[in-house]
Amino acid sequence: MANLVKCKACGYVTIEGKIKDVCPACGVPAKMFEPYTDPLSEKRRRILDLHIHPIIVHFPQAFAFTLFGLAFLFFVVPPPIQNAFYYTMLVISFFLPFVVVLSFLTGLFDGKTRFRKMTTPFLKKKIIIGLIFFITSIALVAVAFTQPLSAISVMALFIFLTIVAVGCTVSLGLIGGRLVDAKFPG
Repeated sequence: MANLVKCKACGYVTIEGKIKDVCPACGVPAKMFEPYTDPLSEKRRRILDLHIHPIIVHFPQAFAFTLFGLAFLFFVVPPPIQNAFYYTMLVISFFLPFVVVLSFLTGLFDGKTRFRKMTTPFLKKKIIIGLIFFITSIALVAVAFTQPLSAISVMALFIFLTIVAVGCTVSLGLIGGRLVDAKFPG
């Protein structure tokens, strides 16, 4: 394993010898770097460095925000565009539960890799919020495919569900952001 160094100012970690004059993350002089020993095993580091879960998480977030935006603007746009919005909402609604499940599964894997158990307080919260997000995504599919979205009451329900979905993604993101650097050593 290569020798690592860490920026004392911002915590950026890289391989010794890759730093030129300044820290590429925060710009302080290279003299601010100190030797660093990674607390993780090489195998766990390789898994976590793939960043599978953080990448996968952006799909359901983008889907939820897009559905909210399309639903909110649905009645404001002219009929030809309204038609395009309608079909786009159907497609995104259909795929949302699948990307939520994929994100959930990668989150379980990431949590198990980082903490070796799924019973930490933050992970329990993420699991509960993830389940609420999944149920909401199923409800969005049900509303989108069983009712005409052109009805005001149906669209109001659809918008409410997209707000719940966005709330779930924001909550999950806030908790996940606090866990970015947290992991058991070894």
